[in-house]
Amino acid sequence: MQLSEQLARAFAAMGRLLNEHSGTEVLSRPDFAVLIRLPRAQEVAAGAEEVRPRDLARTEGLDPSTMSRRLASLTSRGLIHRETDPTDGRAQVLFLTEEGHRAVTQERARRVTLVTDALQGWDEADTAELARLLGRLTDTLGASGSTS
Repeated sequence: MQLSEQLARAFAAMGRLLNEHSGTEVLSRPDFAVLIRLPRAQEVAAGAEEVRPRDLARTEGLDPSTMSRRLASLTSRGLIHRETDPTDGRAQVLFLTEEGHRAVTQERARRVTLVTDALQGWDEADTAELARLLGRLTDTLGASGSTS
């Protein structure tokens, strides 16, 4: 079986595992993907880059109107806050609220627990090698995407 097929199987299995434990789910996968890209207001004040809706749509490969609906939902749930961009009054910048930060932290911990439990029978060398190789693949894919 080719690597791409193995990766597809791994992602599908992870998705099923996350869905099976959805009773404890804090965030949907698409919401989590958006929220992990947003800084907290104090991080921006300390020099972190601001995030705009159009940047998120591009990063996630979504149509701006789809991203707009997702952001409206996250705003109404109190997970994000929007402010007028100080450098461009026509645009908005997005921040995690404290509730959004708590939700991301909770969901991240849930996901770590699911993976940690799944790898419980693996020896330390195998888990370290898997982490190293996945990191390398992610870096390579990220570099490939930035040049196209």
